[in-house]
Amino acid sequence: MNREEMLKAACELFLREGIRDLNLHKIADKLGVTRHDLHASFGDKRELAELSVEYGLQQLDETLQAAEAASANPVEALIRTSVTACDAFGQMSWMFSEDAPYYPAVIDAIDLERQKLQERQQTLFRQGVEQGYLLGEAYYELFEQLFWQNAMAGSRFRETTLRVLFTVVRGSATERGRQEAERVRETMGLAG
Repeated sequence: MNREEMLKAACELFLREGIRDLNLHKIADKLGVTRHDLHASFGDKRELAELSVEYGLQQLDETLQAAEAASANPVEALIRTSVTACDAFGQMSWMFSEDAPYYPAVIDAIDLERQKLQERQQTLFRQGVEQGYLLGEAYYELFEQLFWQNAMAGSRFRETTLRVLFTVVRGSATERGRQEAERVRETMGLAG
């Protein structure tokens, strides 16, 4: 297993099982590598956790870019990136919630990625206003406060978070935007 494969597998392992109860020996066993291989590649558990989360965030960024590029309009891009972010950030936040004081670099990386996405979503929102899908940029602040507050609460509240997402998007949308939001919701098979 090469270094990138170990990062990917470690990220998936941490997302599945958390970090707290895993040491390098357990991680190596679960990844099917030796403890020496892990130690030689990453040093210690903290470095492995930090690098695997950075790897996961890079993959998330690529997924978000692809979702945005595949979207027909800003409302669809806003919804698709929001759902993807809700799932990813909720899971990551939950994974590190108890261990946050021990992994400040990981928390900083997650917060930076969230901030970059929020800035991109504000641009999408502005484009939605310019293209006649959304009523006004002032509604973005409401979207940001209500959606992101719920999205960062954790994956356990996914249904509530998605209801908030669709409620805010519909409430800030023109008729054309509401129709588009409903089309995307149905296409994605989401409750709303």
